[in-house]
Amino acid sequence: MLQFYIATLHNLRSKWPDAWPGLPVVLNACIHHLWPQALPVSHSQAGQLLQAARNMASHMEDLAKASSYEPHYHNRLHTADALTAVCLLMQTIKEQAFALSDEWAAALLLAVTSHDVLHPGGANAFVQEFEQRSANEMRNITQGLKIDALWTERVSELILRTDPTLVAANYDKVNNAPFEMNVDWACVLMNEADILASATSRYGPELGQALAQEWTLKNHPLHHVVGTPEGRLQFLSSLRFSTPASKAWGMPNHVAGQLITSLRS
Repeated sequence: MLQFYIATLHNLRSKWPDAWPGLPVVLNACIHHLWPQALPVSHSQAGQLLQAARNMASHMEDLAKASSYEPHYHNRLHTADALTAVCLLMQTIKEQAFALSDEWAAALLLAVTSHDVLHPGGANAFVQEFEQRSANEMRNITQGLKIDALWTERVSELILRTDPTLVAANYDKVNNAPFEMNVDWACVLMNEADILASATSRYGPELGQALAQEWTLKNHPLHHVVGTPEGRLQFLSSLRFSTPASKAWGMPNHVAGQLITSLRS
């Protein structure tokens, strides 16, 4: 599955940005991949969550067209990378016979689609600064839809806990806990999807360069480090993969192999 994901990353990049099909196309492909037989009915909670995700994907395309600036890293391509990752990770979870309800699958697609909307580039000045903007925009998108407050709150929490400074605590919360679809494990699944492309040996280094360009424009103090071999080593050393899906993909070994290579060079 990891090689399939890497091939998908290649396909996305072959069209970026001039022949970009748009986030709605990427999202729709993920939806039909997860529900190949029949989609959740439109009036169900899962159906309403999927409609919110579609609305957000279209909204992000409209925002990009109206703006003269899109971050080098936190852009629609990154959202597509993360969407594809969470889709395939959820497919693996299903194949491993773990319970994954339509509601949770749809909520994760909405959360990943929304998690970097309105991202200005750079890094938070305080905890959850950018994530709060994204969560608020998600709530705006869901207005008029019949989504229970419980699911709106869950999606909001998933977005808020993508703040990089909170990721380690997210993993600590599920340490030694059996996997089941709840908020804490969903946060970890989302964290894994968020950085999965950057964790690959094929595309990780160039994504580090993209982040360095973004941080340079925003005068981030670490802009001169993040894209270097030293910055790559630090990033790889910080990674944790805990879900049954990422373990089945061999992500811990994939990262360990890169670390060994980096330390030898």
